This record gives sequence, structure tokens and C-alpha cells, in this order.
Amino acid sequence: MGLPEVVRVLESYRGREKTLRTLQYGLLFITPAARHSYRATLEAISSQIGGARVILRLLDDLSMLQYSLGVLRQGKGEDRVVRCLDLASIVVDQLFFPMEHLAWARDVKLLRGSSSPLWHASLLLWAASLVFTILRSLRKISLMQQYASELTAEEKEKREEQRDAELLTIIMHAADLLNALNWLPNRPWSKAFPQWQVGVFGLTSSLIGFYKLLTAK
Repeated sequence: MGLPEVVRVLESYRGREKTLRTLQYGLLFITPAARHSYRATLEAISSQIGGARVILRLLDDLSMLQYSLGVLRQGKGEDRVVRCLDLASIVVDQLFFPMEHLAWARDVKLLRGSSSPLWHASLLLWAASLVFTILRSLRKISLMQQYASELTAEEKEKREEQRDAELLTIIMHAADLLNALNWLPNRPWSKAFPQWQVGVFGLTSSLIGFYKLLTAK
């Protein structure tokens, strides 16, 4: 990856977000292994990067709305299960952003009240969106397998690429889902993940997202 490609990625909004996300979770991953005198600094940097990502997401509402409208227009001929999962994902995504904005506004004292319930609600919405996306990818893979015998060799090769892309999506969102559930006040397991493990899951998801961004046509 040469300098022009790096600049192209960093000049794009998605490229910067993926870069910051990778740095944030990468720092979480290496912090426990760092010397004790450096740990607080690494944690502070990771927290600052996370805060910057929240600020950037204040600008995501219109792009999310445009994406949602695009999905609504493309529903013709699509599998009903995939369609329902797409619609469910759109609904929770549209609720997630204003919920997170309100939580941030309470954190910075623009609004009165505790931000904790709103952050918890945004986590639940994020987790629900991840579950719907994982189920959608599993459904798509199932449909690919059902009609695999009817395809030509060229179509099978293309279908395998699509299947691999869906598998990466499942791994990416499953890693994020583990972190989302771990951060809930009533997580499904008793003991919270250690910091390095949160970093591993987040870094795995971020690197896959980075790869998908770089290979997108």
C-alpha cells in the first residue's frame, strides 16, 4: 500500500473512522503488555480516540438516512427473510444515532440527566443491529448453497467470493457483538472481559472492516 493509497484512505470519512477505530482497539490490546508507567497514557489516548469517533458520528445521521432510503428502494425480488432483516436493521440503526447523540449531550452537560441509561440503550440497539446483520449474512449464505448446483463455473467462482465476503461480515460483527454484550450492565456472563480481550475483538473487527474498505470496488 503506497503513499497515494494511504492518503486516499485518510482523506475519506470512512477511511479516517476505520483508522481511528483500529488505533483505539490496537491500543487497548497492547496496553496490558506495556510497562506500568505507560499504561495510563495508552488508556487515555485510546479513550480520546473513542471520544473523537463519537464526535464524528454526530455527522452520520444524513448518510444513514440516505443508506436506509436506498435499501428501501432496492427491495424488489429479494428474499423475504433477507428483506425483513434489512428493515429491522434499518429501524434500530436509525434509533441508535439519536440515542447516542443524546447520551453524548448529557455527558457534556448540554442536557440534564444521567447519560448511563442512554448509553445502555444505544448499546442494546447496536447489539440488535449486529444480530440482524449476522442473521442476514447467514441467510444469504444458505440461499447461495441452495442454488449452487444450478450455476456455471464462472458464476460459482463469483458466488464463492460473495460467500467469503459474507463470512467476513459474520466474523466482523460477531466480534463487535461480544464487546457490545460485555459492556452491558447485565451482561450474559458474570465476569467482564479483560482489556486485552476487548482489544482483540475490536481489532479483529476493525481490521476486517479496513480490508473490506480497501478492497471495495
